[in-house]
Amino acid sequence: MAKKSEVKKVRVTQKRSGIGRQEGHRRTIRALGIKRHQQSVVHELTPAIEGMI
Repeated sequence: MAKKSEVKKVRVTQKRSGIGRQEGHRRTIRALGIKRHQQSVVHELTPAIEGMI
């Protein structure tokens, strides 16, 4: 029987404020689900998430 491939996960933490950043950077932070400074979120590692990081 074939083994299930284990899904890789990545934790993303915002270390610096989004104030004064380019609009595209702020939209990426929101798309990752980060709402506050020092907040961490865990995502499955997909090509889309890798591109955002």
